Amino acid sequence: MNIKDKIINNFSDDEKNDVLNLYEKYILSRDKGICVFGKNFYTPNIWTWFEKNLGNDVKINSYGLFEDSERRMISFNNIYEIPYPMKLIKIQSTSKFSNLTHRDFLGGILSLGIERSKIGDLQVDNNTCFVPIHEEIENFILYNLEKISKVICNIEIVDDFGTLPQTVFKEEIILVSSLRIDGVVSKIINISRSKAQSMIEQGLVLVNYVKIKDKSYELKGEERITIRGFGKFILGNSIGNSKSGRNKIIIKKYT
Repeated sequence: MNIKDKIINNFSDDEKNDVLNLYEKYILSRDKGICVFGKNFYTPNIWTWFEKNLGNDVKINSYGLFEDSERRMISFNNIYEIPYPMKLIKIQSTSKFSNLTHRDFLGGILSLGIERSKIGDLQVDNNTCFVPIHEEIENFILYNLEKISKVICNIEIVDDFGTLPQTVFKEEIILVSSLRIDGVVSKIINISRSKAQSMIEQGLVLVNYVKIKDKSYELKGEERITIRGFGKFILGNSIGNSKSGRNKIIIKKYT
């Protein structure tokens, strides 16, 4: 099976254009011996696939600025460590009475007509949001983003990355008999197993941003689980067994 066939088989219709475009950039960097960057921030299922499957012939790296970033840019053949075409913006509320959330900041940015793929992960802390953006939309955001959820905000480019907030997780322990996706989802959001299976069949559960339709799918460590309407979670390590013999698994929820 050639690479294009693998792409067709491994990615959804919504992702194929982006992935095929990346593949063309990979070919260009390999054949010309030059550094080439992807044009967007990509989800983990895309950048991990390129790193795992095409990293032997060309140096492939991904970068999202924050530690453990999910959405990352991709570089091919960046042997001289040329800076990625991204900027970091800081959006800060001017109101002491606001309580802006991740959803508020993301919605405010996207309301300008900006594609989600042009911005990376958002880090929100105390009414302040830090977000990497593609450098081509820097001026557009600076000149057009004035409010978040009707709250006036200050917008600026950040050059000093030394004081950035870290991703905060809420940890809990679940007890499961196996790492089947239906059982884990059932425990994470406290619903019946049959309801979890129904959600999986409806495409409401994603693992590393890929819809999982197989309710018997076995999860592996450190996979990211998105449950539509409930949030994002990371499957952590097993910390032993309960008296009944079930596995104790750490679940980290994005806050």
